[in-house]
Amino acid sequence: MLDFRPGTSPEAVPSPPPAPPRRSPVSHAVITGCIGSIVMVAAASGRVLPMPAAVALSVTGMALVVAAWLLLGRQHRRLPARVLFAVAAAWGLPLLAAPPLFSGDVWSYLAQGVIAATGQDPYTLGPLQALGPASPVTQQVSPYWIETPAPYGPAWMVLSRTVAMLTGEHLVAGVLLYRLIALIGVALIAWALPRLARRSGAEPSSALWLGLLNPLVLWHLVAGAHNDGIMLGLLLCGTEIALQGADRTRTAATLRIAAGLTMLTVAANIKVVGFAAVCCLTAELARRRGNPLATALTTLSAAATVTAAISLGSGLGFGWIGAIHSSTAVHSWLAPTNMAGFLAGGLGKLTGAEITDTAITVAVTIGAAVCAVVVTRLLWATYQGRLGPVRGLGLVFAAVVLCGPVVQPWYLLWALLPLAAAARKRHDRTIVARAGALIAVALPPNGHGAALLIGGYLAAALLLGATALLLRRSGADMDIRRCAEHRPTGRP
Repeated sequence: MLDFRPGTSPEAVPSPPPAPPRRSPVSHAVITGCIGSIVMVAAASGRVLPMPAAVALSVTGMALVVAAWLLLGRQHRRLPARVLFAVAAAWGLPLLAAPPLFSGDVWSYLAQGVIAATGQDPYTLGPLQALGPASPVTQQVSPYWIETPAPYGPAWMVLSRTVAMLTGEHLVAGVLLYRLIALIGVALIAWALPRLARRSGAEPSSALWLGLLNPLVLWHLVAGAHNDGIMLGLLLCGTEIALQGADRTRTAATLRIAAGLTMLTVAANIKVVGFAAVCCLTAELARRRGNPLATALTTLSAAATVTAAISLGSGLGFGWIGAIHSSTAVHSWLAPTNMAGFLAGGLGKLTGAEITDTAITVAVTIGAAVCAVVVTRLLWATYQGRLGPVRGLGLVFAAVVLCGPVVQPWYLLWALLPLAAAARKRHDRTIVARAGALIAVALPPNGHGAALLIGGYLAAALLLGATALLLRRSGADMDIRRCAEHRPTGRP
């Protein structure tokens, strides 16, 4: 500012220093998410903190990542895919250094692989019967599953057996290999989501933000190393490749459809729920080819042939079909059908009757019937062209999750990832984001017991609230100081 008072010259009064540049909302979101991931890992990996403090810190880290994800959602349309990929890597990288979080299923994977590698049948024997209580792997398996046979398909058991052959019962090496398999699945998801979004008329950046950067992906596919990662990666890639083939009419089209269908069938041989994607593809191909019966028979026969080849070629046989129900041995409290059974059982106890198991069985049966009706209608809508194949896939999985007998937080990804790719309207994106954020904070990475979890969530809320208040006050003070420094010094 120039001062023309007597005795002064323009050169005598220096210009005020420029205001320091402010960080963009994107930078704030990226940094906040990285801090949240690091806090989660520190709280879960350290043994110096008492468990209540560890739970509170881990929940705080979760909240920071979820808040960063939602904040990034305001700017994601302006960001190219490579930036979103880099953000996903930055948020996920710290989680690779953590022990298995949110679930101990990876220990069951390792135990089942060791059972298969030693020539025993993982579909009839649980870790305790096959490996004995002295095995270091058995000692890591949850008491709920220690006597439960493997409920997974033969394709997954081939992978688990391979891991066991490479690592034996070495726990750290086994977890690292399962994380590698999960990361391959996440990479396939990253490849498929923007392509499925373009096919559905949605924005690729929205699909990547809602899907790849979803905290549930970070929690359960990266940190938890669940086999849902490789299943979903194959499933989404297979759907895109098969639909690419359906868009064409030459011989290459048939090869693409065959390749996509093979990937879908392998995904279904990891987790049987993947057969829902085979049914959705069948409905879409039947609509395009104009001969629904022949198309359905050809597609389903090809999937059955691939399944038989995997079952027999692996030497595991078809015992997995009878072992599928093993996952229902423990009643899942998140399943709506089980909630109804628990409620009926609680009311029965008031009258002195123990009917919980019976009530759950009845509720699960009703849920299966409702699921069959809803899925049939969705497939029919896909065949008629009233429902796009990607959105139809997401809705089919949503029906399977809501009506199924077992629900885990990561099961929501079965529906959320296809729906993220098909979310053309703001309303659809809002539903996917809210569902992901709500479920993401519903289960902490460590700690058990109602009192411990309630205390941990309350402590995290107080810590986050106090931090936000301090940041707000410091920001206001900084603005006041900046205004004072830049105030004109001349006379009014």
